[in-house]
Amino acid sequence: MKKIVEGEILNKTIYIASIEELAGKSFVTIPLALKIMEKGRKVGYFKPIGSASLINSQGFPMDEDVEFIKKLLNLKEEDKIICPIVLSETDFLKNFIGKNLKEYEEKIYDSFKEISREKDVILMEGGRTLSTGAFINLCAPKLAKAFSSKFILIHQFKGDFLIDETVQARDYCLNWGLKPYGVILNKVPQEKIEFVNSVIKNFLNMHDLELLGVIPENSILNSLTVKEIYKKIDGKILAGEEGINNLVQTFLVGAMSVESSMKYFRKTINKLIITGGDRTDLILAALETKASGIILTGNLYPSIKVFPKADELKIPLILVPYDTFTTLQLLQKIIGKTKLIDEERIKIAKQIFEENVDWKRIIEDL
Repeated sequence: MKKIVEGEILNKTIYIASIEELAGKSFVTIPLALKIMEKGRKVGYFKPIGSASLINSQGFPMDEDVEFIKKLLNLKEEDKIICPIVLSETDFLKNFIGKNLKEYEEKIYDSFKEISREKDVILMEGGRTLSTGAFINLCAPKLAKAFSSKFILIHQFKGDFLIDETVQARDYCLNWGLKPYGVILNKVPQEKIEFVNSVIKNFLNMHDLELLGVIPENSILNSLTVKEIYKKIDGKILAGEEGINNLVQTFLVGAMSVESSMKYFRKTINKLIITGGDRTDLILAALETKASGIILTGNLYPSIKVFPKADELKIPLILVPYDTFTTLQLLQKIIGKTKLIDEERIKIAKQIFEENVDWKRIIEDL
């Protein structure tokens, strides 16, 4: 891959990558970008290899993180420049058969040069995992090395075994001649914070890895909104649309008697209840317990008497064509895929980031 010639591009890059999917790259990228901008620096954003998760305004597959961050940072570059390679969710390899791999290197290099114009700092975000792009010789460590990036590893706390995974990731980077700048651990339970700052930090230091941040779990940031959910399951809102930003932390199935279901409904907050559209009794019960939303399965419309109540309480009623089992399967696929897509989440994320990550060190020489 082409190397950046010294003096050719007068800005600095920070590459944020993760060992596994859904570790929290955007959670770090967004607050970090905002902090750098507060310092009066011009920030660019670059995701060399993304995942197709929506269709953009030009009608092309695009990574939803790219679309959102582009808007948030008011970036003017085209999507295809910010994210030059977009992989489909499945069966993407066939699109690369017989292609000259050097073309993709050139594509990323040229896009980076364009992104860099009139920018002081470029934040580069990795793909799904550290190895994404290896099939075309463009994994995250290789790209970070090529662009002389400060390389930060994000990893989700999963107990003691995270040390093995993190050290293995460091070795993978070293194979490309890249030494990680540091590690940020995300979604750490409150009761494990002290353990991480002592025991885990000690083991990271033993392997020449610096702990740059310990981000605690946050119920709001770990929650989905009703809006995020119904768009993913082909839902149609029948009533209560003003509540589409209600937070959802738990899924409950209403299939028992009203009396039995109410015991579970009352015990749980921020719940999304799944029941048949013909169960008017359960729908009314769910509304009484202030559910975040109610999914009505089987394309069965409920009695019209539930609509005014749902509107009044701002509890969305969402109609889906699937049965309960299929609906649950779809919901399982989106658990954990929370995004910083609203002002409240961004504000919370920024505060947590400022308080728990050594961001001053990360940007000290920019």
